[in-house]
Amino acid sequence: MKKGRVFAMPRENGNTSNLTESEKLALEEVMNALKNDWPNVKFKLFGSKVSGTFNAESDLDLLVMLPCQAVNGIRRQIVHKVFEINLLYETNISTLIVSEDEWHKAPLVLLPIHAFVEEEGIAL
Repeated sequence: MKKGRVFAMPRENGNTSNLTESEKLALEEVMNALKNDWPNVKFKLFGSKVSGTFNAESDLDLLVMLPCQAVNGIRRQIVHKVFEINLLYETNISTLIVSEDEWHKAPLVLLPIHAFVEEEGIAL
């Protein structure tokens, strides 16, 4: 992991209380790594771990909103980094990678996943 600012997970507020210690550490490392490359990147945690409907096979869903276009090369770079961190912590973080601009415009704003993340997701 590159040295840089450390971003702490939100305090236990019911929304992140379902995360294991490994998931918290992995998520923090993902956030730190991406913040080093894209300082204005934003994150939202969503899905079954947030809603409390998870099971042993559930992944940890993370929306990554980049301050730039989410071109294929950048997406691959992020996917590879998350894969390495998942291996290291034995976690299953799944990312949805978009530019912040794309996230707030059609066609993404019209999709059911957008409404779900905006209603139930938590900003990190």
